[in-house]
Amino acid sequence: MGNTTETTNQIKVKWRCPSNIAIVKYWGKKGIQIPCNSSLSLTLSNSYTEVEATLHEKTTLESVELNYYFEGELNEKFGKRVADYLADNIEVFPYLRMGAVTIHSSNSFPHSAGIASSASAFGAIALAMLDIAYQLEEKELDDDFYRRASEMARLGSGSACRSIFPSYALWGQNDAIEDASDDYAVEVTQIHPIFKDMRDAILIIEDEPKKVSSTIGHSLMNDHPFAAQRFTQANKRTAELVDILAEGDVDSFIHICESEALTLHAMMMTSTDYYLLVKPGTITAIEKIMQFRLENMVPVCFTLDAGPNVHILYPDKYQEAVEDFINDELKDIYKKVIFDHEGQGPQKLSI
Repeated sequence: MGNTTETTNQIKVKWRCPSNIAIVKYWGKKGIQIPCNSSLSLTLSNSYTEVEATLHEKTTLESVELNYYFEGELNEKFGKRVADYLADNIEVFPYLRMGAVTIHSSNSFPHSAGIASSASAFGAIALAMLDIAYQLEEKELDDDFYRRASEMARLGSGSACRSIFPSYALWGQNDAIEDASDDYAVEVTQIHPIFKDMRDAILIIEDEPKKVSSTIGHSLMNDHPFAAQRFTQANKRTAELVDILAEGDVDSFIHICESEALTLHAMMMTSTDYYLLVKPGTITAIEKIMQFRLENMVPVCFTLDAGPNVHILYPDKYQEAVEDFINDELKDIYKKVIFDHEGQGPQKLSI
């Protein structure tokens, strides 16, 4: 663990939290960040947010006094979202009644890169703010700390709860999975060697902010004609994927991974207020990936987030073959490619 600087009036902590890519997708929510279906994701490594949080003396009468900097510049828009989140959870962070917080945040990846920045950001924020609370209470950062951090991250951004855990994480109550919860994510620990150190090459097809936010997209599931069937399907697939990861069933993994990506976008295209986020380059990349797999017998597959960019997943042992394919056959499709892989979860950093 890293060192913590502490004076009479100041505590400073720094955390790095990765993003994640869902294999079984969470789409649709209720209540306060409660998912309508369970989901299962791969935690990334190179795509992360770092947050340095400093607790110091309050200088205003605001309920939460927060200065939020992103990449060295004051970010009032996201800072307002974070301040509201902290105010809503003041019982967990009671020190904010007496103290102010300054947060300096940075990402290892560009905005609108097809990587969930809110997941890594709120994961890092929750870890840092809860760390301060634990220090003030003189408590150790144990397993319960990470479960609570996952719950607090969820309240900021649903998928953030999965970023608190390494490798594969599961979120959402599921009748077939005993320890699954709507409140926080849990680590999936039974993983066959073929699925360890999975690679994720992220093709940036389009780097403009998407036209429809994920928040709006989730809300369109409220009156979606296929919502009930989708939630049932996702819960069934989550339970199946737990077994698939344990057994090393690569073909079934590929089927669920790709079908989930297409189903997510099908839900968008069949909403009452329908919309389309895939681009021509998205379709071309998908077709080429499927053709490459068929012709070369390489277990590579695609998934998508709520946008046009393509995640290419493949076992570590096929890294050279897949990256040659990306560099040779897909180079005219993407604007940039980010090579990432399975990660070990958050890390407390020295200051």
